[in-house]
Amino acid sequence: MDLIAGGMDWGSISVDFSGRLTDISREFCENFSIKREEWIGLPVSKLLGFGTTQKRVIFSSIRGYACLLRVDVTENEKIYRVILRQDDTDFQELTSFINFMERAKRKSKKSAHNLYSFDEIVTADKTMEYIKELAARIASSNSTVLLTGESGTGKELFAQAIHKFSSRKNHPFIAINCAAIPDELFESEVFGYEGGAFSGAKKEGKPGKIELAQNGTLFLDEISELPFQMQGKLLRVLQEREVERLGGTVTKNIDIRIIAATNRDLKTLVKEGKFRQDLYYRLYVFDLRIPSLRERREDILPLARHFINEFNRKLGKDIQHIETDLQKWMLSYDWPGNVRELKAAIERGMNIVEGNTLTLKAVTFSYPSVVCAESGAGPLPLESLDEAVKRAEITAIKNALAETNGDRSAAAQILKIHIASLYRKIAKYNLK
Repeated sequence: MDLIAGGMDWGSISVDFSGRLTDISREFCENFSIKREEWIGLPVSKLLGFGTTQKRVIFSSIRGYACLLRVDVTENEKIYRVILRQDDTDFQELTSFINFMERAKRKSKKSAHNLYSFDEIVTADKTMEYIKELAARIASSNSTVLLTGESGTGKELFAQAIHKFSSRKNHPFIAINCAAIPDELFESEVFGYEGGAFSGAKKEGKPGKIELAQNGTLFLDEISELPFQMQGKLLRVLQEREVERLGGTVTKNIDIRIIAATNRDLKTLVKEGKFRQDLYYRLYVFDLRIPSLRERREDILPLARHFINEFNRKLGKDIQHIETDLQKWMLSYDWPGNVRELKAAIERGMNIVEGNTLTLKAVTFSYPSVVCAESGAGPLPLESLDEAVKRAEITAIKNALAETNGDRSAAAQILKIHIASLYRKIAKYNLK
């Protein structure tokens, strides 16, 4: 019997290509209380509620029973085999399965829809235009791409655009933030695990991010933070094009493209013994450096107007102008957080501004180094990048914890980081 192990043979029916029943198995007749001679020659829609289908697995109500059927196509007919009847499964389990499928379908559609394209990367800078053109040419290959540049320059946007412009565009784009997954969970999350591999593991096992990216693109953000032991396993994936789950004994062939990103100098990390040299050269096929915002100041105002239009839609505003003093400040500020910081500044101002003009006061009220134009003073000396990032992170963490009354899980969700990253930053900055 061609059945799920341990399952019951619920029977099968045969249908010609005109959609009429040509045969009904004895098991089907017994399990669904019908007489074969009364149904032969009738349209299959009388029995299943619909006609022929191109799908391989279908759902139908047969004589009051909810059933799953597998459709096999031969030279002359289609055979519908009942592989599952409601008697075989618990209702809650079936509901959970259906809900999971719906969530996966919505997520897949949302993910594909939300990916950035090259047209959506706003720039007026010649260097950036050249990088976009080069990235578009690279997209057609399957070679590994390494994106470098400061935090907030748009490396993931380029990764998404490369995927969307490639032959893999109809397959998954799976992103992993290597700094956000605790070391002890990294292997099981990325490489997956077999049932019983460790205490608390699901009995059926779980595919890792690499398997989920099959035929698509795996984006490894902050790859410099990849645990050293995992670097060796990733190297094997790149070399052998196969993956082995934690606790497993067999390997699975994979077909994925790797795009990695880092805001650190991997060459320096290799010299310090913190990053494998062999992995570095595997990644170093195409190296695209995304320039910082202070290196392409002609992009500041176009990006600002782009974000204003975006938040006009989201917040129901109608901001049409940027105050002259604000334009001067934006062009003189070094933007240590790059495009991400510029977007946050625009969003901040858009939430509190009145009228149709975005002002310096609205955008910079939380910048201690900025004195409003009314005072006649300009910006105070700028702090270093490390100092600015530290201050911004401390402020964001304190605000999130205050908003959630100290609930770190909720705070991590607000900050859009993994809770393990939040714990590390709290310890790093000695926050109470």
